[in-house]
Amino acid sequence: MITRAAAIVAALVAALVLVAPALGDPASEALQQGSAYVSPAVGGAGTADAQARLQAVADDLERAGRPVRIAVVTGPTGAASMRDYAAALRKRLGFSGLVVAVAPDRPTGVAGPRSQAAMTRDLRAAKVGSITDPIQRADAAARAAAGPPLAPSSSDSTRALLGLLGIALIGGVWAAAFGIRRSRRVRREEMVDRTAMARVRLDAIGVRLDVLAVLPEHHARADDRLDAATRVARRAQAELDQATSPDEVPAAEALVAEAFALLRDAEREAGIPSPDDYFEGLCRCDPAHGPSSTEAPMRPDGITRPSCRACCDKADEGHPPMRRMVPGPDGPVPFDD
Repeated sequence: MITRAAAIVAALVAALVLVAPALGDPASEALQQGSAYVSPAVGGAGTADAQARLQAVADDLERAGRPVRIAVVTGPTGAASMRDYAAALRKRLGFSGLVVAVAPDRPTGVAGPRSQAAMTRDLRAAKVGSITDPIQRADAAARAAAGPPLAPSSSDSTRALLGLLGIALIGGVWAAAFGIRRSRRVRREEMVDRTAMARVRLDAIGVRLDVLAVLPEHHARADDRLDAATRVARRAQAELDQATSPDEVPAAEALVAEAFALLRDAEREAGIPSPDDYFEGLCRCDPAHGPSSTEAPMRPDGITRPSCRACCDKADEGHPPMRRMVPGPDGPVPFDD
């Protein structure tokens, strides 16, 4: 009986711990109804206008496939930091998207589906921390931490194309439309082949930028080069996404090389290793997985290579991961061959 009573008491205490912050935090209730909340203690007489502005930001991001909840509060109610507060608020809301929490004179807190390192890097690149006005900072933080817009899925693109074709099913129009569709598919396949290596290198740059972004503050002297590398990497990504012919790829490749040079400068400024190989120190199954911390056998050759923890776990379960492949003259080959 005593043991059972103790268990009941412990459960009640745990429940109170979870519920108490929500009871004392009006942001939790407000964000169940809308996408933005501004505390009157922060917004003052302009609270309604500020909340409408941030709601419009959230609506824009929602339409772009990047759902967000934005809270401007007086402080991290029930949490040790704004980052912890954002994570707790996201959990209480049962929300799968991004939560941004801003308070006057405190670091911005974000929690979402992207990695904390990637969001931190983007916040720093946007210089969110230098914005003193909490409403402006919340606006900038939401747009930066949400990441790039989601591309439409191939199924969505196919449905849209079929819808257009359905309107034109008259005589030879179908044949012409089919020919255009096939030509576009062939060109797209050529672009995928031509840009594959540049995209792998860009992923490796992104991972190394993430490592830099979460370094302690005494590495702040690398910030300028980190920001520059991030901007150039984004330009390279945009060039790759917008390229329509193989002739346009070299410009994107040049930007990838420029971003890598800036990355290495930032690494040297921060006093950390800066290998001249894009992939050194990263998972050899796929550099996008992040830094290597162990080793694992990989398909297709079964050789043990440096890997991330997730790839090692798959191998331990009897399912060695397949290495990322890129097009080669004789067929697909591992990205670093």
